[in-house]
Amino acid sequence: MEEKRFHLPDQENHFISGSALAKLLRRADGNATLLYLYILQQHGTLSTAGATEALRLSEQEVADAVCVLASLGLVSGSGVRQAAEQPQEAPRADELPQYSAAEIEQEMTADPAFAALVKEAGGILGKILTAPDLNILMGIYRHLGLPSEVIYQLVSHLTKEHRARYGPGKSPTLRGIEKVAYSWSREDITTLDAAMEHIAHRERRQSELGRLKKVLDIKQDKLTPSQEKNMYAILEKGFDLETIALAYDKTVMATGELKWPYLNKILANWHEKGLRTLEAIETAEPSQKPRGKKHPATTEAAPNRDEIARNRRLLEQMKQK
Repeated sequence: MEEKRFHLPDQENHFISGSALAKLLRRADGNATLLYLYILQQHGTLSTAGATEALRLSEQEVADAVCVLASLGLVSGSGVRQAAEQPQEAPRADELPQYSAAEIEQEMTADPAFAALVKEAGGILGKILTAPDLNILMGIYRHLGLPSEVIYQLVSHLTKEHRARYGPGKSPTLRGIEKVAYSWSREDITTLDAAMEHIAHRERRQSELGRLKKVLDIKQDKLTPSQEKNMYAILEKGFDLETIALAYDKTVMATGELKWPYLNKILANWHEKGLRTLEAIETAEPSQKPRGKKHPATTEAAPNRDEIARNRRLLEQMKQK
């Protein structure tokens, strides 16, 4: 039979990373764990015939194990697609398994960490978790392999963000939490330290977004997707707020309002030139000499300095709002 190639992390060193080990232990799937070790030993190469003989598994069991490893983000490559095409395939990588009420009850009884997570999640969300909610929570815990402390931080963080946007008492759905959990799993945010670092980064960006709203004189509480996209793109370029205020002022003076294409063009031009601050812009782009016989030493840079001073005053006023 043909060989299938997979891409594994750290395959040159032939060891299991901490996050991979945690996912395998949390999923507790013996076939998937055995197959992962086999693929690791074979340098990312899988021969179905070789695996069935070495591991004493059927071809279907090998295909199912490949799908499990793919859902955990532990293997990728053409072999995943080929395995998924096998008959009686396992659940899709982007779909959590369906657990029975008895399985969920058994998990809560046998695993105090999961039982505590159910209680804490319900308290954070301010609701009694329904059967579908419990299924999602258990899927994130067992199927995606996120530890209970990481899921707790995920639920807390998303609830905080949701209430800041939609008001006190409002909570995200478990379906929405599931989508972000998949994202965390793909990005390897699977430890408490990684979760706290990611959340801190998100909170810093939200704070920057709030200050940028004031600079751009955006009054509405909820930003549109287009506004968020443009604002995040501006923040990514590394401009300080005074520079953005100057670009905003130029945009309004030229167009009468905030026009994103015009503003973005100004900032893109400065970004290409490496200009991030007002001082750098004043040095690189001095005002043109005005007409007449005014003394160049006093008139050449005066209009640009006045503009900068005006924008600084505007920025201070917006910060005090």
